[in-house]
Amino acid sequence: MNKKYIVENLEFDTKFKTPKEIEDLKFKRDQAIGIWDIEGKTDDERVSKLFDEVQNYMGVYLCSLSYCNNQPHALTSFM
Repeated sequence: MNKKYIVENLEFDTKFKTPKEIEDLKFKRDQAIGIWDIEGKTDDERVSKLFDEVQNYMGVYLCSLSYCNNQPHALTSFM
């Protein structure tokens, strides 16, 4: 079953990163904020996949990820 989640914020590991790499990661972070469509059988499986997919997109370990279920939201129009 597919479900949409709204990624509201994420923090990534900056250890051993140059200032240029951090700037590039901040740009990627800004692009990652928004709606993500995740497939899974249970909520726990979908949340785990959401974290993994965002982390894979970023290319670095995430320190935190905040999200909510798809709903009317200031970041997006409701889908």
